[in-house]
Amino acid sequence: MIFTLVRVAFGVIITVICVFVLGKKKYNWVRFGLYFGTFCFLAYDIFWKVILHIKTRIKILDHNLLLMIAGIGAFGLFIFHLVDFEKYRDDILYDLGNNYTIALDEGMDAVLVVVLFQVGHVIETVATNKSKAAVMKAVELRVETANILKDGNVIQVSPEDLCIGDKIVIKVGELIPVDGIVIEGNALVDTSSLTGEFIPESTKIGKEVFSGCLIKEGQIIVEVKKKYSDSAVSKIVDLISLGDARKSKADELVDKFSRYYTPIVVIIAILEIIIFGCATGKWDSAICQGLEVLVAGCPCSIVISVPLAYFSAIGLASKNGIIIKGASFLDKIREMKKLTTDKTGTITKGSFSIQIINPYNCSKDELLDNLYIIESLSNHPTAKAIIGEQYMGDISGKIKNYEEKAGFGVSWNYEGRFICAGTQAYLELLGIQVIKAKENGIVIYIGVNKRFMGYAILADEIKDNSKEMVELLHKEKVEIILLTGDKEENAKEISEKFNIDRYYSNLLPEQKLNILEEEMNKKTIVAFVGDGINDAPSIKRSDIGIEMGGIGSDIAVENADIVIMNDDPIKIYIAMKISKIAFHVVIFNIVFSIIIKIGVLVLINIQEFAEHFDFPMYFAVLADTGLTVLMVLNSLFILYRKFKY
Repeated sequence: MIFTLVRVAFGVIITVICVFVLGKKKYNWVRFGLYFGTFCFLAYDIFWKVILHIKTRIKILDHNLLLMIAGIGAFGLFIFHLVDFEKYRDDILYDLGNNYTIALDEGMDAVLVVVLFQVGHVIETVATNKSKAAVMKAVELRVETANILKDGNVIQVSPEDLCIGDKIVIKVGELIPVDGIVIEGNALVDTSSLTGEFIPESTKIGKEVFSGCLIKEGQIIVEVKKKYSDSAVSKIVDLISLGDARKSKADELVDKFSRYYTPIVVIIAILEIIIFGCATGKWDSAICQGLEVLVAGCPCSIVISVPLAYFSAIGLASKNGIIIKGASFLDKIREMKKLTTDKTGTITKGSFSIQIINPYNCSKDELLDNLYIIESLSNHPTAKAIIGEQYMGDISGKIKNYEEKAGFGVSWNYEGRFICAGTQAYLELLGIQVIKAKENGIVIYIGVNKRFMGYAILADEIKDNSKEMVELLHKEKVEIILLTGDKEENAKEISEKFNIDRYYSNLLPEQKLNILEEEMNKKTIVAFVGDGINDAPSIKRSDIGIEMGGIGSDIAVENADIVIMNDDPIKIYIAMKISKIAFHVVIFNIVFSIIIKIGVLVLINIQEFAEHFDFPMYFAVLADTGLTVLMVLNSLFILYRKFKY
């Protein structure tokens, strides 16, 4: 790119010299030589592309060929005018008085054509690189070294050399090189490179951590669980590479458009030359007009800006913790009419906690204290969900007559109190009459000293943005269908609470797949969002498979088209909005480019009929290259969009 800028600067300097210093008749052929040499220096790479395209018979009629024809044609006219110089003197040399003339000839046109084209190419390259850099920055991809712990010594190695089971030390300010489990220490970890969330998470022994995340505070020792090639960073690199390769409908349309459009421009240019040449007899002017049509008609602004718009949209999604595997899936999620969704881990967190506390004959705090005490030594999953992060201390020495009946409940004597907790049947078996709960969920009844104290209800926690996701997608005319293996009453409660359109309960994975296929047979775009291996068949079969919380999931990479890198359901709506932004930019770029090109072609054709109006060839280049730059910038600005919802 730097060499291209040097060539451009050289071309500008030579043009200034030829116009203002060598603007006399005696320098005519000197100017020709300087212009032609500069043209070759500026356009050798374009000429080489033309040769390669002709040799391979791929994209022969593209903007490179149009540009070369225009440049070489300009030099042909230049020679023609120089041979019969006295006739065309006033078209080349302009007297500014005091015996000072400047030269404005076709050689200048030809050089400026390539100068402006190369400037546009540089801006396009910078914009594309900036878009790709934003994607890479969004996921902080590369970790250069890892600190491996061997025999008490810390040794720096490449992340690719780490093996499963190795122990690595990660200090504050360092990126985690590979996925693993914390075996020592604690730290605050910034996961924004993967999830898009900028609130650091605390780690502790036994917690899984992922490559590409930054240690903000503390120090940890991690046991490697995946090789570098299988870690989160590598997955994201693969997804981005895959995303760049899969074309959208608009990309495919542009490819087809350019295959027909470019030959049409060539035919129009030839007809322009023949018709105006025969009508006016001014063949040099007719040829010049035909060359201007070739240059102005280049489809660069459309061919370059449309793919860039989609890549920028994929970059914007990455910045928001959404990995989209290809531009084609941007099209599909924009057209989505139905979203079928799993419940556990998608709308809910998939982790049970106390949602309702209903005390009788005591306060809430007293009820909870007794519940924590009675469940503190149980290994049952429900007991673990109740205790959560609570630390009860060592109470085992104060317990007498411990009894745990699997599937029913637990009881013991503690500091002179007989405490029991479990099902209604268990408490009634112990002689305690309970008041039955009316709410849905896992009900734990509590009794103290043969007296009913109340109950607590555990339920799957609702994700913060689940209801908002449903509301926003409803505004986009998307129908929400809940497919869950949970009980009817729980599915109904969630559907009514969130205003979900339909629900199906008590489903096995194959039953979910059958319902999904029924919905897809109705000829609408259907997405499925899930979070686990049991959802993999539906994720793969749907028009758009969306995986929730896919940081460490191999299934996400294998089957999903879109991966939400954290557990935020609102990201589904954001992905849809990003796709619509990209589509609107693409439509604007195409329509605006066509309008401008038609306007320029009209101006080129009326110059023969309007006195004192001339349309130089470099104006045609500006109409193409300048338009391309504007459309490229418009596509690039997608990266900097913000969302309010």
